[in-house]
Amino acid sequence: MNNTKNEYVLIIGSCNMDLNIYSKRLPKPGETVTGGIFRQSFGGKGANQAVASARDGSTTIFIGKIGKDAFGDQMLEQLQKEEIDTTNIIRDPEEHSGVAFIMIDENGENMISVAPGANFLLSPEEIRNKGDIIRNAKSLIVQMEIPIETIQQIYSIASEGECIKILNPAPLKAIPKELLKNIDILVPNEGELFRLHSLLGFEENFEKRANLIQKIIAISKNISELGIHNIITTIGPDGCIIYDGKENVATKMPAFKVKAVDTVGAGDCFNGVLASQLCKGKDIREAVKFATCAASIAVTREGAQSSIPYQEEIINRVKEYNKMK
Repeated sequence: MNNTKNEYVLIIGSCNMDLNIYSKRLPKPGETVTGGIFRQSFGGKGANQAVASARDGSTTIFIGKIGKDAFGDQMLEQLQKEEIDTTNIIRDPEEHSGVAFIMIDENGENMISVAPGANFLLSPEEIRNKGDIIRNAKSLIVQMEIPIETIQQIYSIASEGECIKILNPAPLKAIPKELLKNIDILVPNEGELFRLHSLLGFEENFEKRANLIQKIIAISKNISELGIHNIITTIGPDGCIIYDGKENVATKMPAFKVKAVDTVGAGDCFNGVLASQLCKGKDIREAVKFATCAASIAVTREGAQSSIPYQEEIINRVKEYNKMK
């Protein structure tokens, strides 16, 4: 770990046990597809992002809520093996740990169903008890597998400090406009960006002939006017679009081309490395480059946390990325 005092990444969110089935194709409604391979692995958007940050070499603290059950014991032990600070994880004796059922086809596409369990019982009061840790973080990232009122409390406290405040709006749900004013960087995928635009009450204001990139820029401009000045929209194998609302400038960052095996956790890998690089003092474009390269490695491996690369691997991929024309 190469960060000085208080220069740590704080990740608050979910921790799940993933139950994965790999099969040739995904089933249609009412259909049973046999012949799959089952694997149990560690997941949850928050925990995945914490592992990505830690493997990228940043001091990482994780706050979440898990059950006092076998899955909870296993997840806690695994996070500690990753050298993540778990002293602020809360354990609920009455509720089960989060579980995700994931189906993955031969192209790496997936379908996910989650039973959040203890994740969804993380309360604003419990977050208030962690105020100093939140205020003193160098970078903070939260996802939406915890209650919205808890998320609001997190960013309210974080705004009292000087940390870089990142929101990964996944899985997407309605976001109060006042919450967006407390966020520095929003990181949706293209589908989440479009749905959020609609949930916030905006109407489509781009030409019918506009291509995907033009639509993303137009939507990002609308959302940025609510107070978020940086929106990073990931677009899968096409990379991502960074929109700077202050300068009204959009930058397309291409992806590193690879053959995807499993896309589960790739977005979490991207977000965790993004937070880590920002914590290390990189500017947003350089941080996105590292995050893009990390995700390009993750999609070539199976599993969520098990697919996340280490710092040396990411640095080597960035060197290859820099040679791209």
